[in-house]
Amino acid sequence: MSKKNIYNPIFIIIFILHISFGNLYGQTRISSPYSRYGIGDIQNNIYPPSLSMGGVSYALKNPGSVNFSNPASYTGFDSCSFVSEIGISSMFNKLETTQFKNDDISNYTTLGHLLFGFPVIKIWSVSIGLLPFSNVGYKISDSEFIPDVGNVDYLYEGAGGINQFYIGNAFKIRENLSIGFNTSYLFGSLDKIRTVSIPDSANFFDVRIKNSIVPNDIYLNYGIQYSKILKNNFSINAGLVFSNSTKINSKENTIAERFVSTGYYEEIKDTLENSTGIKGNIVLPESIGIGILLSKEGKWKIGADYQWQNWSEYSSFGNKDSLKNSMRLGLGGEYTPDNSSVSKYMKKIHYRFGVRYSKTYLQLKNNQLNDYGISFGLGLPLRRSKKNINLGFEIGQRGTTNQNLIKENYGRIIINFAIYERWFFKRKYD
Repeated sequence: MSKKNIYNPIFIIIFILHISFGNLYGQTRISSPYSRYGIGDIQNNIYPPSLSMGGVSYALKNPGSVNFSNPASYTGFDSCSFVSEIGISSMFNKLETTQFKNDDISNYTTLGHLLFGFPVIKIWSVSIGLLPFSNVGYKISDSEFIPDVGNVDYLYEGAGGINQFYIGNAFKIRENLSIGFNTSYLFGSLDKIRTVSIPDSANFFDVRIKNSIVPNDIYLNYGIQYSKILKNNFSINAGLVFSNSTKINSKENTIAERFVSTGYYEEIKDTLENSTGIKGNIVLPESIGIGILLSKEGKWKIGADYQWQNWSEYSSFGNKDSLKNSMRLGLGGEYTPDNSSVSKYMKKIHYRFGVRYSKTYLQLKNNQLNDYGISFGLGLPLRRSKKNINLGFEIGQRGTTNQNLIKENYGRIIINFAIYERWFFKRKYD
């Protein structure tokens, strides 16, 4: 094995991750009023084949792609291979209440993920990557009339999110049994701004409170996969993933100011509070997920996933935020007409479909919000290579218009470029 073949992929990983850290940090990547609660929108399905199949991922194993959802899947990498993936994610949102229906559609497009995977020895494989853990992005306004004060306007804004850089390890215990774990470094900033304005009175200053929570700590999750080859090229895979309740060390910065704004300029009158670097933690709750997948080699696969997470134990600097336990159920499949076809490209395409239902961790006005969607996608192999383009599409709805809550209609598109190379071997020359 030549040193050149070993170091080239490592240099590429370091270079790409160095650039991407700056691009991901602190971006506003969504526009959802529900990202105001907890740590924002949890990013579960960043893997296009999984997104296309209703979130099914725990039992998936593919030699040509990285399945971050279950670290035990990394043992599926071929020997002497190096897999790299880059994904672009685009979100579309449209909001609705009983009082108004917003025809404007917000759209945010960003770098979705960078994933790499390769075997180290026959029984040990490694994956490295960068991807979002949660996203925050919203802007909400409200107003009320207070006697002896007048009209009072409220503006709530949020941005940022939590990112994760991970190193995953997987080990083949037996020919059909693998275990693995991801060690993730969580970083980013959860930024929230609340502004109170009294436009009709000269006796009161406007007040703005800026709060940022900055996590910096390690988070672990674990996985197991079992596979069994049956008769007539059938096989069955099962997967289990779990994570323990974890305290994520964080710092909190808060500044509260009184100011006057004329619409053209803003003048700070005084500072009510200015605290920086206050130490605390975010308690991320335990979770467990199981999945099963039945497949016929080179033809089709169908599976189901279930996940439960104990969000009732969540807290951020001692604040519980009234979150409830969540669950997610996904069903999906993939069909390939003829994976070995040489003359007809359409038969080599992987066609994917799925449905998903979630009971989110949000409970507002005694309503625990539901989230459901349908999805589909394509796996497009490139001619004369082992490179693939994966397209994932999801259309969903979260929330309700009951009790003047917000119903969020959304769509998501993920484009993933997967490159499969044989790098870890020494070439022979005549």
